[in-house]
Amino acid sequence: MSDEPLHEPQQALHVEDLTVTYGGTPALWDIDLDIPPGVMCAIVGPNGAGKSTLLKAALGLVRPVAGHVRFLGRPVRAMRGLIGYVPQRHSVDWDFPTSVLDVVAMGLYRRIGWFRRPGAADLERALAALAEVGMQDYAQRQISQLSGGQQQRVFIARALVQNAPILILDEPLAGVDAATEEIIINLLKRLRDERRTVIVVHHDLTTVQSYFDWLVMLNVRIVAQGPMAAVYTPDNLRTAYGRQLAMIATPAAETPP
Repeated sequence: MSDEPLHEPQQALHVEDLTVTYGGTPALWDIDLDIPPGVMCAIVGPNGAGKSTLLKAALGLVRPVAGHVRFLGRPVRAMRGLIGYVPQRHSVDWDFPTSVLDVVAMGLYRRIGWFRRPGAADLERALAALAEVGMQDYAQRQISQLSGGQQQRVFIARALVQNAPILILDEPLAGVDAATEEIIINLLKRLRDERRTVIVVHHDLTTVQSYFDWLVMLNVRIVAQGPMAAVYTPDNLRTAYGRQLAMIATPAAETPP
C-alpha cells in the first residue's frame, strides 16, 4: 500500500476536479464524484458523454489534464489487484489463442506473480469463478470460440477471481442475450449484497431503476449523482440527454417514482 495519507477513505471512489481532453476537446470537464462503498452504481448518459473515459481516467488508463482520483482513500497505483475491471468487449482481441480457464486465471497473476504458472489451488479458484457465471463447462474451450455473451461472462469471472472489493464494468450488458443479462445482474447484485462496490457503465434507461441503487448521470459534466430515487428524475434526464431523450424515452423514463 501507498504511504500517502488517505484522502476521502470513506468513499469507494472519489474524483475531484477531473478534466480529460482529446485533441483539445473536453471529454470530461471538472468532474467531482463520490461513490460510497457497498452500492451498485450505474453511470448513464448519451453517446459521447464520457462514460468510458471516466472509468479509464479513474483507473489510470487515460491521463487527465487536471484532477485526482482515489479508491478507498488511495491512488489507483496503490490499489492494483483490489479493483476488478471488465472493459468493453469490442476492445479485447478475442483471437488470442488461449483457453477460457487461462483467461480467468490471468486475474490471479498479480497475486501469484507474472512469471509463475497457476497452481492447482489457483486453477480451482478460477473454475469456481467460472461456475459463478455458469461457464464451468467451457473451461477448456478457446476464448475465440465463444459467443459474445459467453465471452463477457468469462471476463467477469476473471474479475471475480481477484476477490476485489471494487468491481468496475464498462457496458457488460451490451449485446448479450436475456439469459446472460439475468445471470450477470443477479451476480452483481449478490456482490453488492456482500458489501462490494459495483460500478457499471449502463446504456438502457428502461432497466436502470430495477438493476441499480446508485446513479451517476453524466454528459461531459456531472448532471447529478446519488441514490437512484433522487437522481432519476425527468429534469435530470432532460438535462443529460437533451434531444436524444425523445428517441429513448419510455414510460419509466418519463415518470420515474
